[in-house]
Amino acid sequence: MKKLIYLIPLLFLMACEAPIIEKIEETYPGKEKKKVCYYQEKNGKEIIVEEKYFHQNGELKMSGKFENGEREGEWNAYFENKQLQSAGTFKEGLRTGEAKIYFPNGQLRYEGFYEKNEQVGHWKFYDEDGKLVQEKDY
Repeated sequence: MKKLIYLIPLLFLMACEAPIIEKIEETYPGKEKKKVCYYQEKNGKEIIVEEKYFHQNGELKMSGKFENGEREGEWNAYFENKQLQSAGTFKEGLRTGEAKIYFPNGQLRYEGFYEKNEQVGHWKFYDEDGKLVQEKDY
């Protein structure tokens, strides 16, 4: 019975969360969606919570979430063939942590780390066949 007492308010809070509002912000000349933003109403204002960009062929180009109006968490970008182009993490709007960028064939192009939008540490660069061609320290 005690568990039910705690569960009911939790369910009520979850049910009261504002719905997500989808808005097509930009389109291509043929009216295909280019940029879609997702908002949630908080204190009478629409706050962005997610953003998605699309290639003209309709495939996802880039996506990620926002917190307090800033990029937050994992953001990924894709080539038109759906192959991952880049993966990175943001914290309070700044690039942070490991970053990996790929060639259209899926081979790793380069990898390294960011701290507050700055490249740091040891970075590795590869050619399209996956051969290491350069290393650099920041």
